[in-house]
Amino acid sequence: MAGFTFVFTQNNATKVIYDNEILPFPAINKISFFKIFESLESLTQDPDPNVSGYANNLLRDLAPYPELREGFTDKSLLIKYEKEIHQLLRVIFPDVLLENEIKAIAAPFDFHPFYFSTRFKNIIEAAGPGFTLEYAGLNKDDFYVIGCLMILGSHYKFPVDISQPVTLAIPNQQTKSTRQYRVAFNADLLEVVPPANVPEFTMEDYMELINNMDNLALWKEKFPPDTWEMRGIGVMNLTDVTMDHSIGQITSALFEKNGDLMARMERSMRSLFNIHDLSVSFVHFADNAFQQTHKNNIKSFLLGDMESCSPAEALCDESSDKLFARKEPLVITDVSAFHEVVPDSRLTQNLLDQGINSYIIAPLSYDDQTIGFLEIASQHVHQLSPLSLKKLEHVLPVLSIAAARFSEESKNRLDAIIQEECTTIHSSVKWRFEQEARKFMEDQYSGRVPVFKDLVFKNVFPLYGQMDIRQSSTLRNNAVRADLTQQLNQVKKILHKAYTKQNLPSLEELTYRVDQYLAEIAEDLLAGSEHKILAFLTSDIYPVFNHLKQTDSKLEKEIDTYRNLLDPETQMVYDKRKDFDESVNKINRTLAGYIDKKQLEAQQMFPHYFERYKTDGVEFNMYIGQSLVKDQIFDKLYVSNLRIWQLMVMCEMENEFHHIQQDLGHTLEIASMILAHSNPLSIHFRLDEKRFDIEGAYNARYEVVKKRVDKALIKGTDERVTAPGKIAIVYSNEEDAIEYGKYLDFLIAKGYIEAESVEDLELENLQGITGLRALRASVVYDSGRLSDESVALDELIDSISSESVGRN
Repeated sequence: MAGFTFVFTQNNATKVIYDNEILPFPAINKISFFKIFESLESLTQDPDPNVSGYANNLLRDLAPYPELREGFTDKSLLIKYEKEIHQLLRVIFPDVLLENEIKAIAAPFDFHPFYFSTRFKNIIEAAGPGFTLEYAGLNKDDFYVIGCLMILGSHYKFPVDISQPVTLAIPNQQTKSTRQYRVAFNADLLEVVPPANVPEFTMEDYMELINNMDNLALWKEKFPPDTWEMRGIGVMNLTDVTMDHSIGQITSALFEKNGDLMARMERSMRSLFNIHDLSVSFVHFADNAFQQTHKNNIKSFLLGDMESCSPAEALCDESSDKLFARKEPLVITDVSAFHEVVPDSRLTQNLLDQGINSYIIAPLSYDDQTIGFLEIASQHVHQLSPLSLKKLEHVLPVLSIAAARFSEESKNRLDAIIQEECTTIHSSVKWRFEQEARKFMEDQYSGRVPVFKDLVFKNVFPLYGQMDIRQSSTLRNNAVRADLTQQLNQVKKILHKAYTKQNLPSLEELTYRVDQYLAEIAEDLLAGSEHKILAFLTSDIYPVFNHLKQTDSKLEKEIDTYRNLLDPETQMVYDKRKDFDESVNKINRTLAGYIDKKQLEAQQMFPHYFERYKTDGVEFNMYIGQSLVKDQIFDKLYVSNLRIWQLMVMCEMENEFHHIQQDLGHTLEIASMILAHSNPLSIHFRLDEKRFDIEGAYNARYEVVKKRVDKALIKGTDERVTAPGKIAIVYSNEEDAIEYGKYLDFLIAKGYIEAESVEDLELENLQGITGLRALRASVVYDSGRLSDESVALDELIDSISSESVGRN
């Protein structure tokens, strides 16, 4: 950044050089100590003889040098009168202040001081040879305007504020760091001297300038260069604001989208800690493991070359307790010494492998959740210590907020990858997809070609259930036929009335064609019948209706009445179909909403995959097994638990349906069925189809049975195995029959199933499927009791546990 330096021209007028350009200024600046002389003169009247004697003696010694009071522009006089100036400045700068405060004296509006406090002088010397003061926060136009504002405030007494945030960055060659200082300028020891013919200045002039702060030409017009005089000295006070500046820089770096985050972070942290070799990193924490961030070229010191590891692998018990239980930073002042005490520590071994000899790792928490850790490292022993934590306290809050943002961005990125590659995934298996998505993202960050691999979950137990609206296709066709019949009869009625009035053969011919369509749909409603009828009405009937409306007012009313019967979108009668569709939708909403709510409870028993579909009714798949969970231990007890839960919930869903059945606009019934399958299988998420499928030819039989079994007939009859008011459990393994028989006994005792209603039925063979049987039982319709007194979770588990023990 360009800075200000001052030179004195041959006519001794002070000029400003900015980027090698001499800038104008509204006043000539003179160095004068008149304010100190005035202060000394007042001290001569002090009642304390020591004070008054000191003032009289100093005034007498300085009497031969009137230039010091009157002022001068020749800076060479500063050297000539160095001793005398030092005596004067001791009045306002006692020796004790020179040692501890960062102060300097300069000519008016001269940013190059000629007198430094001892501490300021030491700071400048540590910056190294050739260092010059460069001020951030000023530009060349500001300088002229500030001079004018000084005149407005000092001479004309207008309200002005010339304070500006000005900072200095001063390096230290020894520590290889840079300190930031805020500069405050005190103008109490200078005065503004007007020219001989001082111009008047009105409030209008003042407002014109204030409203045109950027119009430098206007300011120069009101205050021409070198027309005023500023006499005195300016006092500069510097305050070390490195910590505030570093925190600001860290905050800026964290929340900027572009730029090298870690480079800026590292520079700011080195400045904050005053350690030139300080290194900074982050380690992500998710799924109970430390994980590489793989963003902005960040590599964790803790992990080294590893991608991830658990706290138990990386830390000793005491360190783990400090970071996770107490959520406090872990400080290792001497990594080698720490490793000797804990030789099995992977953390310290990784640190030593990287040449790190002192280290801090601090938790980053948000909403009381640990989402990551800040790592600070140095190559030197004891560079980082518990004393460093005081500075760290100031940056951890903003780092935690930023880490939460990065964590959320990373999660959104993972979700986006999963969504793009796999569509929506059930929460129970999302962890596995996130693992694969994280590898995908790591490959992206590393410049490799990312590939999302197919995922297979082995040895899972399937459960399938459906609640099908009975004869829904037939009932839907009947509703369509009724609506079409009503519409065609209305058309026929209008055509007949028109024919009786006009006796046109074309109207008779149209009536004949309407009768043909009525006969056709009465016999059999084909897939294209509705479309064919609509095309007939649009092309042949409605143009005639439009003509009839223009020629006969009575027929116009009939046609308008007909039009009002039609659905605005389809231009077809939508009455019986509407009742049917609304009834189906109400059933689907009720059943789907109920099982979705109960699923949340079931997931608490043991996590499992669940997917539910709305068709004409509801069907759902569930899979449970060790490969579907990450941090829990699976047992077949949970399969039994889920099977009886499924039975229980389907009984409750039957009751939910029974409760709304009387309110449906169309009379409908449902039939419930469960497919029992005791052997584990593998499910495979197919990226091309973005869905789960059964893995392997042998297991594919399960999918075939699912698609065909609800149409199965009881052996030797025309009766389907599924029936309203009953739940059918289709099985092929005798052990399944025994197991589900016990569950039915349990639900009979709990009032879900009617006693003496359980049937064991042999089924007719299906295409490619033989040997199927079914248990079928009647549901107790008592919705109030079932809703209020559902089987308690602990009672259910106790029952199954006792059965499991008995089997073992």
